Formats: sequence, structure tokens, C-alpha cells
Amino acid sequence: MKNAKEILVAALVLAVGSAHGQEDAAAQVGLMVEKGIESLEWGLLLEAEGAYSKTGDTSASDIVLATVEFVADAAVNDWLSGHVGLLWEEDSTENNILDEGFITMGGGEAFAVFAQAGRFYLPVGNFETAFISDPLTLELAEINQSSVMVGYDSAWISLAAGVFKGNDEEAVENVYAAADFFISERVRCGVYFLSDLMETGSQSGLGITEKNAGAGAFANLYLGAFMVNAEFVSALEDDGLAGTPMAWNFEGSMNFAGAWAAGLKVEGSDDLYSADGRYHEYGFGGVVSYGFQEHAAIGLEYMRLLGDSGEDDADLVTLQLAFEL
Repeated sequence: MKNAKEILVAALVLAVGSAHGQEDAAAQVGLMVEKGIESLEWGLLLEAEGAYSKTGDTSASDIVLATVEFVADAAVNDWLSGHVGLLWEEDSTENNILDEGFITMGGGEAFAVFAQAGRFYLPVGNFETAFISDPLTLELAEINQSSVMVGYDSAWISLAAGVFKGNDEEAVENVYAAADFFISERVRCGVYFLSDLMETGSQSGLGITEKNAGAGAFANLYLGAFMVNAEFVSALEDDGLAGTPMAWNFEGSMNFAGAWAAGLKVEGSDDLYSADGRYHEYGFGGVVSYGFQEHAAIGLEYMRLLGDSGEDDADLVTLQLAFEL
């Protein structure tokens, strides 16, 4: 009895052969499809979270399915591949789950130069973290847009640059560039530039139409079971709302006793707003997690958030159960 892969390949080959009446063309397409299916790699991530917060005398709690993410990659040959990413987040992306979809030509072990087209997260920011909550640098600079990008990868450097059209623009007017340096197995650092920081996920909802470029830098240090991350990103001018948005994050984490991990961090921001309001000016806290099974882990995080006045100070505790394939 044929498996699902064999049946799918046979159906596609038959369809192409019937449409064109050329057995050779059908066979070639069939081989490409079969290779694409055989190279298919996929992943699934589920995250359920319970949270408790207290701001002044006001407390709140919630339980959410924070993340349902599915990704798939397939390559039809050494220089052509495709990627699809679906993301569902409760109260966030429920109405549009297509997170990424792009085609890559080149790259990998066979080609140092590559080109990529589609919708993807632009290489603006590193955002590496051991915490459940996102760092403030991600809140400011993460951007997911339809774009065309070219780049170069080697063992010690990765370069990328591209263009995209802003949310309320009539033409392709925005550019970005990034450089990552793999100094050694223990040290990675990088810099990046975005011609309009007001197009990122948090800033695009502020209604600011004037362009405001942004830039950032990061460094990751790997010392066996220990890791240190530092990142800084800022707009280059006043955003026309309340100042020059800026964010930074510094954290250290370690793995111990096999399946355990723990981390500490401190972060800060200035003039950082989103459509939901102002982000905290300082935050510090810790996280601990335990991988109780190869594909599952549970984590507990505490963060102390400090605003521009004592009334804005908050305590946040998050418990997360994660499942990943």
C-alpha cells in the first residue's frame, strides 16, 4: 500500500503529464516535487501561560493559549527553497495567522550569496533571550514585512540588506541593512539599520507619518553553560510624539543539572510607546525552567516593572507550559 507521499507525487506527475502531454516534463516536475517533499522539515510550538500582575492596589490574572506556531521548510534543489510560518496568538493574531511565507534562492552550504522574497521578519535586531516575556528591544524594533532581501553568509560574517513598502505608503521607500560577526564560537555581535523605525510592530500603530530611522547593536557571549546577551536600539531623531524611543536589554543565563535553566536580566526604555500605552522605563527579574521531557518544558518568570512614577510600578509573575516538536 502506498504512503501519502507516494500518492501525492504520483497525482502531481499525472496532472502535469495530462496537462502538457509530455512525459519527460512530467517526470522532471515529479522529481522536483518528490525532492521537495522528501526535504520537508516542519516544527510545531504550543505555549500555554498563566499570569498574575499587581500594579499599586490593583491586581489581575489571566490564562491564555499564548502561542500556536507551525513552520515548514522545503527545498527542491541546492539553491531553491520555500518557507511557510503560521502563528496564532490569543488576543493578538487570531484574525490573520499567516506569519511568514518566502522563497530563498542560494544560501546554505552550496552558495554564499542568497536572495529572499516574500513576507518575513527583517534582520533588524537579535532579541535572544531566556525569558518568557519579550525584551523591550523586541517591543521597539521587531518588524515583519513583505520584502526583497539579498545577502551573503560565511563562517565568520553574515550580511543582509533589502527594501520594503511601508504600511501607508504608495511606493517602496524603506531600506534596511544588518551585519552579524561570528568572531569565535563564544562571541557573536552585530549591528543593524532601519530607515523608518516607525514601521515596526509597536510603532506603526502610533499614527506617526514622518520617517524616523533607527539603529542598534548586540553582543552574545557563550561560555559553556553560561550565556550573556546585551542589546541596544534607538531611533535617530525625535519621533514627533514624545521624544526619541530607545530600548536596551542585558541578561545572563545558564543551564545546570541537565534539564534546568535559569536567568537574570535588567532592561530599560525611554520615550517608548505603543498603541496600548507607554512601556515601563526599567525592569528587572529572573526566570527558571525545567525540561521535564524531550519536547516539553515548564517555566516560571518574575519581573518587577518600574514606570516614570511610583504609581506605575508593577509586579508580574508568569507560568508557562511549552510543547515543541
